[in-house]
Amino acid sequence: MPQSRYKNADNLSLNRYGRGPFLKFKIQNRHSFSGVYAVVTDGVVRYIGECQNLSSRYNMGYGNISPRNCFVGGQETNCRLNNLILCAAKEGAAMSLWFLRTEDYKAIERELRYSECPGWNRH
Repeated sequence: MPQSRYKNADNLSLNRYGRGPFLKFKIQNRHSFSGVYAVVTDGVVRYIGECQNLSSRYNMGYGNISPRNCFVGGQETNCRLNNLILCAAKEGAAMSLWFLRTEDYKAIERELRYSECPGWNRH
């Protein structure tokens, strides 16, 4: 539980996903390019996002929750997506990560989120 490692001098509240539980995972560090990614469980696209560096996004964002992100003002989405991946894994879902390498990642991500409406994205 990473939140216990945060020196909460300002007495911040946990965000609504900050309690966890969380899963620690990583992908290979050789994917340092920009693009659009999709988290797929049991053949269904659940989440679409964009990044400047895929390995960093997963290894330092979703796969290893920073203690600060558990609190109000932190990156709540990291906690939320990590917990959703953990719940799907516990249910035995087949998990995969799809990636489209592109420099136009913001526009493509916006278009895919609009057309696909994945359940784990906020709309």
